[in-house]
Amino acid sequence: MKYLWAIILGVIFLPLNAQRMRIEDFARYKKPFLRKTTFTTDKQSALLDLYTNEKGFQFFVGEVAVPVAEAEGFVTLTLPNHTAFLTIKHPTYGQIAWKVPDKELKKRKHYHAYLHTESLDKEFQQEKQWVLLHIQPEHAIVFIDSTFHSIQDGHLLLYLPIGRHSCRIESPFYTPLNDTIDVTDASRVQKRFILEPFYAYLTVETDRTDAQILLDEEPLGSGRIETGRLMPGCYRLTVRQNNRPIYDQSIEITNAERKVIDLRDSTHTPLFANTPQPSRNILPENHKEQNSALSTVRSISPKSLTATDSTTSTQTLSRVHITAFDANTEIWLNRERVGKGEWQGELIPGFYAVSSQKDSLDSRTHFFWVETGKTVELNLASPLADYGMLNISCNEINAEVFLNDVAVGFAPCVLRNLPIDRTYRIRLVKGKKVAEKTILLRGNDIVNVTLDFKKR
Repeated sequence: MKYLWAIILGVIFLPLNAQRMRIEDFARYKKPFLRKTTFTTDKQSALLDLYTNEKGFQFFVGEVAVPVAEAEGFVTLTLPNHTAFLTIKHPTYGQIAWKVPDKELKKRKHYHAYLHTESLDKEFQQEKQWVLLHIQPEHAIVFIDSTFHSIQDGHLLLYLPIGRHSCRIESPFYTPLNDTIDVTDASRVQKRFILEPFYAYLTVETDRTDAQILLDEEPLGSGRIETGRLMPGCYRLTVRQNNRPIYDQSIEITNAERKVIDLRDSTHTPLFANTPQPSRNILPENHKEQNSALSTVRSISPKSLTATDSTTSTQTLSRVHITAFDANTEIWLNRERVGKGEWQGELIPGFYAVSSQKDSLDSRTHFFWVETGKTVELNLASPLADYGMLNISCNEINAEVFLNDVAVGFAPCVLRNLPIDRTYRIRLVKGKKVAEKTILLRGNDIVNVTLDFKKR
């Protein structure tokens, strides 16, 4: 019997070596519209940014090691043209062979992806969070960490790594806006950005219906014109009649100005002798639970068990040393808190229940056997390893999320600290539309759940 318990204890308490790696969110950097590229390329090789906070990786194409440039939060690989497979090795996380999804990596292109690492003897850390941006005007261009995003309806939904991200929003005839977005694991981030208009209007009046009106040498009409939106600045206004300039002068238009140039009843035709301004385009307008199995464990207070205790004086005590996951993890022995980070003492032979607690989360309760005169050494895993997360998304924004019929938020969202090895029913509701899915949550990990409303 004692040998059987030794085997069970080895399974429960020895360090778990099941580590995993995976690559997600693979994509290629794209050149921004009407802007200079912010990423580098190589004429002979393909470049790949892998976002990770871990160090010590080795990368191979076949048997050949790949050059690696390390930076804060990511590494950049220089890969041969037409690379289709990449081998990644790590002394702790093992090895994976990654196939490029449905394509090959090509020279002159720059790609990016997230390299996730998981270990059951480590606390799983949420690496990404949802960010919902509301932007005016609705057709602005958004750059997040220099990556281009185009929006059409005034909303931009992103799943970004935890941390601080730079943000730049641009739109014709509006002042560009620069800001930062702080992403945490606590909840979904929502921000609203309203760009300040940066445009003006120009009206030119003449009393000559055949007079041609030009702005920076671009014809606008004859007799009288009203422009659409103009960028504020200096322009060259020219009025010609019979191909002869009758007005030629530099004008300045300030932001939000509706400038009127009235040339009616003019008795002279001033000519501007200075060099004309450069031509510019005029654009249209456009938990917490414990196992019931504790009832089978004898109710013995660890603190009361000493060598001088009258009830145990005739028995041989055994030394027990329990080490928690870290210094912030509480140790509970037979439902009693006995220490934080580490506990050692003497117990009489028998079965005992041990668990841990951290950040108000309880681990599962495990049982161990104390044998007469034998020393027991236990290393507890993190209590957070008994919880998982659900990353819930939908094809429509802000559908209400119900978890086992309890309203828990709006999609997309990440639901944290859910006990694992349980079945959860997820239901999304928006108006009369309903989508539902049931999943079994396992592992010290995050599970991605996507529900789509069917089109009617």
